[in-house]
Formats: sequence, C-alpha cells, structure tokens
Amino acid sequence: MTYQYFLDTAIAAAHAGGEALLAMAQRREPLRIEAKAESDFVTAADRAAEEKIIGHILAAFPDHHILAEEQTHSAPGRQTAAPETVQWIIDPLDGTTNYIHGVPNFAISIAAKQNGEVVAGVVLDPVRRELFTATAGGGAFLNGRPIGVSESARLRDSLIATGFPFRVRHLLPSYLRMFHEFMSAARDIRRLGAASLDLAYVAAGRFDGFWEYSLSPWDFAAGSLLVREAGGTVTGFEVDENFWQTGNILASNGKLHPLMREIILAKQKKTLPNA
Repeated sequence: MTYQYFLDTAIAAAHAGGEALLAMAQRREPLRIEAKAESDFVTAADRAAEEKIIGHILAAFPDHHILAEEQTHSAPGRQTAAPETVQWIIDPLDGTTNYIHGVPNFAISIAAKQNGEVVAGVVLDPVRRELFTATAGGGAFLNGRPIGVSESARLRDSLIATGFPFRVRHLLPSYLRMFHEFMSAARDIRRLGAASLDLAYVAAGRFDGFWEYSLSPWDFAAGSLLVREAGGTVTGFEVDENFWQTGNILASNGKLHPLMREIILAKQKKTLPNA
C-alpha cells in the first residue's frame, strides 16, 4: 500500500464532499442549523458532505478507522484505533459559520494517519477550486504544482493568520494580548475563519505564520502535513507541547517560529521581555 493510494482516495472523497457543499449552498431554502456548543454549529451540509466523504473512504478501505467532526466510525469489532491502524481524520466543512452566512471561505480537510503519523492530507477549497495535497516525504502541492513556505525572516514583513478562541472563551484575555502584540509587530493579520485553509496558505507562502488556541484534530491534521512538507514548522505553543493533545497550534515558515513563540509565551504570562 502506498501513500499515493491514500491520497488519491482522499482527493476523490474531498471532491465528492465539495460537490455536496456547493449544491446545498445554491439551494434557496434555509439550512437546518444545530448548535453543538456556544458559537459552534453543524448544518445539514456538514452531515451530507461527511456522508459522501466517509462513503468514498470506506468503499476503498472498509477496515479503516474514521475520526470525523460529526461522527466516529470504527470497523466492525474495533472500538479504538490501534497504533498500526490507518485512521482517517475528516472535517467535512471547516468554516461552518462562514458557510451559514454565505461567506465563500470554507474547506474540506481529510488526512490519513498511520503508525501515529499523518501520511497523506488534502485540503479542498471547493469555491476557488484549489486543492492542496501532501504525502509524507513527497512534498506539498496546489492543484498539482509544488508549493513552499515563504522566505520572510522579519515579523514586520509578514502576514500572520489567526483564529479566535470561540470554543474556549476563558482564554480570550491572553489571546487578545497576543493579537495586540502581533498587530504591532507584523505587517498585518488575517482571520478568515477556516484553520485548515490558514495552514494551507502557510504552506503555499501566502501567510508567513499562523497561531490558534484549542483546535481539534480534524482542524489541523491535513494542514499540519501540508506545512511540514512545504518546508515549514508546526508545533504547540510550548517547546515540548504536543499540539495533538492540546490543540494549540503554531505554524510558520520556520524562520519566524522563534519570534512568534516568544510573543505567544510572553503574552500567556502577561509580560513581554523588554516591553
């Protein structure tokens, strides 16, 4: 089994999910919206896209484990994924709030994880028809063409992306301290509302860095592989932090990583060195 076969399956599944999202977006009737938690929503579109995606994956790999935002599927007789098992990590609609409000910035994220490592990843922007892909050791691509992270080495020359911690609002004070410092230090900041696309844009050199609190695995699984295969760096906020456990993500072109980490850690502690 090759990683390319995983990637081909992920691409086909992403396109199927993208067609479902676009078809439902064009309908005139309002979407059915359910609140999972405060400011966290799921729509009929999420469920329709997820059904298409999972159907494609399980048709090719019926024994694989699925971790998806709206449901978890285990192969018959398997309740948890063993380390050697291939696990598919899926976000059928990253940017649900954008989608609900008609903002054309959302994506599908699909990753295959084997032996504890992400080995194939896809982020699809169905509106712009941009397909970001990567395999472990195989590089990162946009619509089949190689991509790489930016060369920016100074924050004042950099465009930094972020996401608001709406799921963990008790972290808002420290986040706002970080935001204020980055706003002062960087060329500008963007908040687009879809973490998978933010990470894909870091991989493509459009953004120089990205940080966000408390993401879920389906938000970053594919995007983290894209950044690394494009030559960038993805870590938690702390040096030894496992972002798969905490969800705290710091991604950059690598050159900016120490500078970004210094700001993040200092503002978590309320004071910036020499500020």
